This record gives sequence, C-alpha cells and structure tokens, in this order.
Amino acid sequence: MSYVDDGNVAHKLDLYVPNATTSPVPLIIWIHGGGWQNGDKSLGPNSHPLRYARNGYAVASINYRLSGEAIFPAQIYDCKAAIRWLRANASQYNLDVTRFGAWGQSAGGHLASLVGTSNDVTDLEGTLGGNLQYSSRVQAVVDWYGPIDFLQQDVLLAQNGCPNPNHNSPDSAESRLMGCAIQTCPDAVRRANPMTYLTRDDPPFFIEHGTADCTSAPGQSQIFQNLLQSIGHDSSLTFLQGEGHGGPLFLTESNLALVDAFWNNKLKQPVNPLINSIKVYRKSSEVNYFRAGSLGSLYRISVFGINLQADTKVIINGIEKGVSLINGNEIVIYRLIGRISSLGEIKIQVRNSNGRFSNVLRTEIRPE
Repeated sequence: MSYVDDGNVAHKLDLYVPNATTSPVPLIIWIHGGGWQNGDKSLGPNSHPLRYARNGYAVASINYRLSGEAIFPAQIYDCKAAIRWLRANASQYNLDVTRFGAWGQSAGGHLASLVGTSNDVTDLEGTLGGNLQYSSRVQAVVDWYGPIDFLQQDVLLAQNGCPNPNHNSPDSAESRLMGCAIQTCPDAVRRANPMTYLTRDDPPFFIEHGTADCTSAPGQSQIFQNLLQSIGHDSSLTFLQGEGHGGPLFLTESNLALVDAFWNNKLKQPVNPLINSIKVYRKSSEVNYFRAGSLGSLYRISVFGINLQADTKVIINGIEKGVSLINGNEIVIYRLIGRISSLGEIKIQVRNSNGRFSNVLRTEIRPE
C-alpha cells in the first residue's frame, strides 16, 4: 500500500496485522538496511520482524527512497511520512497510535535511531504525503548496528583493527547518501547524525552491535550509549561477541528473547501520552495564537489528547508546569507567568508520571 500517493514504489509499505484483534495493537515499523542504496521492504514468511505479527503486534515494513534516487534528507522524510500515514489510518487497521516502535538494521538502524532522536524536529519532518496533523513520534526504538556519527566511522573502524576503512571516500555509502564526500561537508553530515538531536524526551532505545563489525564500527553504538546515558536516558547496549555486521547471533532465540522483552516492556506496557490538538484562549475568546509582549496571565490553554492523567505535567517551551484542570482527555493550563516572548513560537508537550513524553505541538507568536 502507498503512504504517498505519487506512484513511486519507494513510497510503499507492507502492513501485517494480527488476526482477530479486538482492541488496538502496538505497531513495530521495520526499516530495512542496505547502505541506503540497496534493499526493500520485502520480508520472508520466517523473517524475524514477522514473529511479532504472530504475537500481538502489527508490523509495518517500509520502503524509502534510496540514495541513487534522492540524497538525504529524503530518506528520513519518507520514514516520517510513513509513520504519519500509519497514524492517520490507524483506526482502519486497529493500530494503537500511542504505541509505535521503530526497528532497523545497519542503514535501517541509522534511520530508526534518527526517527527516535528527531521526534518533533521540524527541519527533518518534511511535508511529503501530507497528514501533517499527525505525529511522526515513536515510543521505542531498536537499533541494530546503525551508524550514529558518519564522520568518526573510519577512525573507529581502525581502532577496532579493521583493515582499510574507506567511509570517507567520495564513493562510500555515506558519501552517496549525503551527495558529498562526508569529510568535505561536515555540517550537512551532522544533520544526518542521530546523536545531533538527542534530548531527554526521546523514546527508550535498545541497541545491539557485533564486536567484530568492520562495516559499522561497534564504537558507533558505544558513543551513542555514552551520550544517552549522559542525559539519564532509558537505553541499553548489548555487544554480541565475535559477531560481524549482522549474522546468526542476532537471530538466536536467546537474543530475540531480549528484543521481545524490550518491546513487551517498553511498547506494550507503558501508558504513552499523545497530544492531538491545542486550543488557546485570550480572556474568553479562542485565538489559537499568542501575542508578542502580552501578559501570560491573559491566556488559557486547553490540550486535547490520549492517555492524559491526573498527574500529567505540561512542558511549555521546556519549562514544566502543573495542570490546572483535567477532564478526561483534556487538560487546562491557566495564567502563564510573565510576558509572551517577542520571537519564535510556544512549544507544548506533556509528560506522564511514568516518564513518558508526548509529541510536541507548536503555536505561533504574532507581533503586536
């Protein structure tokens, strides 16, 4: 099925839904590898992602534009367009919009990680396929040996004893993805690095990497884990001793049991909040924007969403506030403190007591 109605096979996905579901199910989004230049969404009947479609999950396997067709950020735009489409059509396929996870290997691990860390980053959202009223946020990520910092790849491979690393070459997979030899365009490359966007509201991560990987250095995952842990993030890193870039150790029942436990713990169990819409009132009139320089005490904000709780906190431009009133799936905030800034926008997010964050919605600030 197409998640963008443009006739491009790169904008198709396959969706596997459990039989006889009576309530919305969590969704795992599989993002294939292949160096951003090969591969597609095809899954064999015994492929490891499909084990979850037999165990209470839906699974979506997505195509995205390869680097021979379009350079970055086309690939992340495609992934996010697919996620928005899946949310827009969730009721038709009985998907739980608050329980979306992303999983990928190699280049797909990079994209899954970038989906996770760039939650609500406008620059990487794009407008492809529309459905912009729906969030592209995911609630959990499994990263199998995805590169996190392209610029350090060759150094890390050499440190791991790998002969003749060549990721800095103009013909490398990374350079083809970026449209430039990566060391000649570091600012553009940083835009593609998942670690660039790390924040404390990112979803939980489960990372695995083979210690003998000479395609994507295991040091990539170690750097990522160190950064995640430095901000107190919910993440874990497992090294598979002696394993290369993929391979049978990833697919053993004992290892897949670790992946199962992560999905069951992080995707099935938590109550994840999701904001659907916001209304802004000035005094008694609905205005849906803020006036620069005006008193915050003149405003009331109503946030409408899913899984909002009595102890939910609202985060306004990074500052956490208590909720003035909660009524089912509406929470109300009265009387912002101080004056409204003269620049930018108001960003609103919620956090439940279990530490799970919602998506971010933005409301404009208009000049006086």
